[in-house]
Amino acid sequence: MKKISLFILLLCAGLFATAQNNFMIYSFKGNVTLVENATENKVKVGKTMSSAATIKIPAGGVATIVCNEATMFTLNKPGSYALSKFGDSCKVNHSSFTSNYIKYVWNQMTKFNGSPGSNRKAYMNTVGAVSRSINNIWIDPRLDTVNYSGVTGPFPLSWKSYAEAKEFIFSIYPADNTTTPVFSTTVTKLKIPLTAIVSKLKPGTSYHWVSAIKGEENDERKVLNFVSKESFTALLETLKTQGAEFEAPAEQAYRIGFMLEDAHYLAEALDYYAQAAKLDPTNVLYRSTLMSFKKDYEVK
Repeated sequence: MKKISLFILLLCAGLFATAQNNFMIYSFKGNVTLVENATENKVKVGKTMSSAATIKIPAGGVATIVCNEATMFTLNKPGSYALSKFGDSCKVNHSSFTSNYIKYVWNQMTKFNGSPGSNRKAYMNTVGAVSRSINNIWIDPRLDTVNYSGVTGPFPLSWKSYAEAKEFIFSIYPADNTTTPVFSTTVTKLKIPLTAIVSKLKPGTSYHWVSAIKGEENDERKVLNFVSKESFTALLETLKTQGAEFEAPAEQAYRIGFMLEDAHYLAEALDYYAQAAKLDPTNVLYRSTLMSFKKDYEVK
């Protein structure tokens, strides 16, 4: 009987231990400190904590904390906060879109093995279509649909060639699949910057684009939506409101970059990833993501 009672006690203790919440510093302002094992230290973005820790918020300070990979809350009043008291704050109350981002940040800052930021697509809702055509040109599925507002700097539409070729025909067609392009040019590189073709496009209009080796044909067209500046501004304002109660400028820029990439606003995402890396140059995730993004999309 004693052995059975001891087993039940240990089992309950194990279940209690697994029920404990884990936390991570997402963003903060001011001289926020953390007390763990009777030791007090300044916090930093990405710092993980158990429920046994206490976080101290000074006057004028604020901290946003991720809990259990899927939700976050903000402490914005001076005081000492035992994290064991915030079990209710760990209940998921975000949209799946926001929850995906929170899980992504948690993974990157706590346990991801490899190059930080390189597995972004695993946490995004939108993916490109699988290439179906058989020809000498391959276009990355990431570029299956591109939304472009024209408010940022250069961003290329790129492709790869399986054959030795020195010239390529790049063409843009109306979205109704007519056979007459609205713009066509010969290029010698495996990409063309959007800034080189934006004057040929009409805001608020959808197009198809294709690249082919000169003298060959390629019927696999990709989508290019030239979004009006007003529509993009409205989207940006919406994304800004989907963050935590408090986000430092670097954290906000990085989150918006992630969400813009997920929404296929690639040129705009690049701009915000670059902002995040500049605002917090010590953050390995932000810097590494910027480099990974540039590699993915052939940005020099």
